[in-house]
Amino acid sequence: MTEPPLDISQMLNVGIAATDRGEYENALRVFSAVYTKVPADKMPQGWSSYGLCLARVEGKRKLGAEMCQKAIQLQSYEGRHRANLVRVYITAKNRKKAVDVLDDSLRRLRNDPELVRVRREIGYRQSPQISFLPRTNPLNKLYSRYFPQLRVRGKIIAIVIASLIYVALIAAVFKLIVQ
Repeated sequence: MTEPPLDISQMLNVGIAATDRGEYENALRVFSAVYTKVPADKMPQGWSSYGLCLARVEGKRKLGAEMCQKAIQLQSYEGRHRANLVRVYITAKNRKKAVDVLDDSLRRLRNDPELVRVRREIGYRQSPQISFLPRTNPLNKLYSRYFPQLRVRGKIIAIVIASLIYVALIAAVFKLIVQ
């Protein structure tokens, strides 16, 4: 006996689950079947996943990004659409745009599990606290570790103090070398 056909929302759930597992080709077939029968604005929950699959499988990155953006317009509260847009930009090797979208999305939808997950996936890091020093500079590491709660005024004071400590360390090293 054959199984009864799945309804459209069940098919969308199957496609979304396949996308989450990284089975983009299988998901693409499901989404193609669904969205030939139903317009995206009637059932937008899988539209961004469809765009991600197109970007990954067929290399249609621009179309994939546009589909994700349309899904965000239709369901702005859904973090999955924004996460898929970030993934499309990563696929397109546009990390700056991906990080910009992720930052904006995390501001709008704080602690959305899908956005937090994509943040871990792409290896997201914040910019160094003291921007004129490299990330690996000991002062930047020290400042980032012990002073993150300081506000603008405190940050300025901390930068001045850190700079003075840095100059003192360089002077001490120079003094040792001269002796």
